[in-house]
Amino acid sequence: MKNLKLREQKLIFDQLILNSINNTHIIPDSVYFDEAYYEQLTKELKNKQLYEKYLTKELNEISPGFIKMCSVASSSRLCFLYFAGDNNATMEVSLNTGTKGNAQLDAAKGNTYYECKCHEIFDNHDTDKNHLKLSYKKNLKKYFGINYQEKDENYCKLTLRDFGIPKNMSIYDLRFDMKQFLCHLFGIAKNGGGTLQYIFFQPKKELMEKKSFCTEIYKKLEDEISAIWNSEIIKNMCNNNKIELPKSKMVDVSTITDIVLQNII
Repeated sequence: MKNLKLREQKLIFDQLILNSINNTHIIPDSVYFDEAYYEQLTKELKNKQLYEKYLTKELNEISPGFIKMCSVASSSRLCFLYFAGDNNATMEVSLNTGTKGNAQLDAAKGNTYYECKCHEIFDNHDTDKNHLKLSYKKNLKKYFGINYQEKDENYCKLTLRDFGIPKNMSIYDLRFDMKQFLCHLFGIAKNGGGTLQYIFFQPKKELMEKKSFCTEIYKKLEDEISAIWNSEIIKNMCNNNKIELPKSKMVDVSTITDIVLQNII
């Protein structure tokens, strides 16, 4: 029931994003841009030598005619548009974490790394692909002093208490994707430190405030981030590895210029 409720809220949230932007070239009765938008988007990506970076992950079909990156609430699309005019930004950055897996970040400018989110705050993080694999046990010990000993699991079952936060809650039950956050910290530490900046793309405030669940979920998200950022274990790890965690940025999608729509003939 919990996951069903989140899926329903995610659909409503996507509609709020749609109502916040220039919604021309939308497939009827959907929250996805049409083929003309997709063709111009791929052209813009190719112009910036980014097409190959997005090809297998974001430009795939989720169903016939519906492209993942053409969702109005695609954080990859919004991130691309957000940094489109910034020649100093590098998109889709991969960092070695010292394990078999890499940290995948949306963008970077020098040693400032960006992770962007939109409707992902409604995702279920308690899935196989979102679990911290046992191969990260050495990193947990190295960076956090967490000596994970469970042998009968295929992933690290961690709670907030493992990071000094007085809540006996699984890290996979949060609105904030903490597993991904840990991987980002591992990658940035392995690469000499830097700043990890989160950006959350939101609907227009006046639209969002009409849906109480939006206000509630963002409050929950902000409380989770505050608790994690203020964890002494997290702060010590960041201090020891020259990592900064600034306040998250909340960006109204209506303030982002869509160069794809502008250039469709």
